[in-house]
Amino acid sequence: MNFKKTLLGLLLILNFSINATEYKQLVSDAEVTKNIKAFAKQLAEEHQFKQQDVIQILSNLKHDKSIIQKMTRPAESVMPWFKYRNIWMKDKRINQGVDFWERHNETLKKAEEKYGVDPAIIVAIIGVETYYGKIQGTYPVLEALHTLGFYYPKRATFFRNELAEYFQLARSQEWQLDQIKGSYAGAMGMGQFISSSYRYYAVDFNQDGKINLFSDPVDMIGSVANYFKRHHWRKGGFVAQPIELNKAQHKLIQSDLKPSKTLAQMQAAKVDVSNLKQKSDSAAIYAFEQADGQFEHWLAGDNFYTITRYNHSSMYAMAVFQLSEAIKNKMSEK
Repeated sequence: MNFKKTLLGLLLILNFSINATEYKQLVSDAEVTKNIKAFAKQLAEEHQFKQQDVIQILSNLKHDKSIIQKMTRPAESVMPWFKYRNIWMKDKRINQGVDFWERHNETLKKAEEKYGVDPAIIVAIIGVETYYGKIQGTYPVLEALHTLGFYYPKRATFFRNELAEYFQLARSQEWQLDQIKGSYAGAMGMGQFISSSYRYYAVDFNQDGKINLFSDPVDMIGSVANYFKRHHWRKGGFVAQPIELNKAQHKLIQSDLKPSKTLAQMQAAKVDVSNLKQKSDSAAIYAFEQADGQFEHWLAGDNFYTITRYNHSSMYAMAVFQLSEAIKNKMSEK
């Protein structure tokens, strides 16, 4: 019996049981009211919003129970790699990535020249996030951030900060607060930027005087490239490659996202890092579960870590990288 698979099955059953039972609110209404008032006061003092208007807007919202449930079981936490990979590595997504690249080739070249980011990575990010803009989410961003900011104590501080960012973003972009839709976590547009990322990393790449990440692929391409550049993407740098490990080298496998070893340390452990020289300052080895219960191992560099800054998951980063390589290979066949 494969213990890990059995345990995973039990966890999935448990999740189903929890979701099937009556939802239990994690925080009292009185506490929510108190926190909304404190939030409104802070927004008024720090960003010149009218305190009573903010209280009224947020107090009239209902929280979405389904959002809390989805936040407690992201795919990366319960799904093995081989199943997660199959979500993204489909011919249709690869082919549409090629089509997206061909349609926006000049913009991608411009982004690479300015920011030094591989076009294949930009295309893959948009492909993984929203199927090249086709699936951007149906949750009102205001309601999502309200729910997570006041009814999900585990990450309330983060999402209240994002809610404050959203208020400021909506004001600067002249949006109606309740009109913008995105993911259940409040991410928006073709590249699924959260509010703070939209404010700090989004760019007007076509220089038309506004930033539109919802229907303008030029702004979206430039913004993804800028995000990666600001998170230390290295032009021509090393991302990842499969690696065979001997028994002694298994101790090098890590779960933390930030690469933990220098190239000298990897060399001392007899790991071939010749492909990383001048392309990465550090390295990591990650294990990815296969359908037969075995694990495939990958050597990763600093650019792999940069991908995880977009979504904090090694499986996400590997999915983006493998999709980017598949799209790039398909492009080279033309």
